[in-house]
Amino acid sequence: MNRRELVVSGLGAGLALAMTTVAEAAPKAKAPAKKVDPRTALLASLATCLAKAALCDAHCAAQLAAGSKEFARCSASVRDMIAIGQATQSLVARGSASAKTLVDLCAAACKECSAACLEHKEHWSHGMHVECKECMDACDACLKACMAYSAA
Repeated sequence: MNRRELVVSGLGAGLALAMTTVAEAAPKAKAPAKKVDPRTALLASLATCLAKAALCDAHCAAQLAAGSKEFARCSASVRDMIAIGQATQSLVARGSASAKTLVDLCAAACKECSAACLEHKEHWSHGMHVECKECMDACDACLKACMAYSAA
């Protein structure tokens, strides 16, 4: 190989390296956002909601046992939501033809449970009855997931 061939091959290798560096430095195209499956989102939301509701139910039961009658509505609402939520979870998971009808009922139960939990808002800033706040937040998220599922 003579000097001229060596220079040309060196320039070619340098050019290839520069192109690779430029290509790596260029901003990458964003992958299209994945469409969230309403069924999967609802099942995940129901699981979270039911877990938070179980904690709220236990808290309400303890408060009622201690004589705090102000937890009666919250306790009744959360128990209704748990029963309806479990049934909804089962029908949605199985892909039942009756699922959408029950999802609408579940949305109403979540709305009622959220409103009952909200009655204890004044205590949250003091770190009290946070189970009710977490249940309310989970019910609100589940309500949105129910509406998205029904709309799909």
